[in-house]
Amino acid sequence: MRTRTMSTICIKVSEKESAAIEAYTVMCGESVSELIRKVVIQEITFMKNRGSVQDPKIYDYHMLVPVNISNYDENRIIEANYNKIRGILGWKKISLGEY
Repeated sequence: MRTRTMSTICIKVSEKESAAIEAYTVMCGESVSELIRKVVIQEITFMKNRGSVQDPKIYDYHMLVPVNISNYDENRIIEANYNKIRGILGWKKISLGEY
């Protein structure tokens, strides 16, 4: 019987993309490989923002924000984090609207 091993997948990214991915992994408290694995699995299984209670929680990831802060402060932090990554990529800032 053949034992299945873990596969390695390589991708080519620009320096800006690499910096953006690395910045986001820090914001999520994940390693680059773990975050990429979780993002891809969520996308190809239609889990992201549509998951059910039966979906495996091992694929969950979230941007880390301090606990016990107001919704206003949480949204302000999340918006700043997204705009930091957009800045790394050379993209325009976004606004999440009224907090």
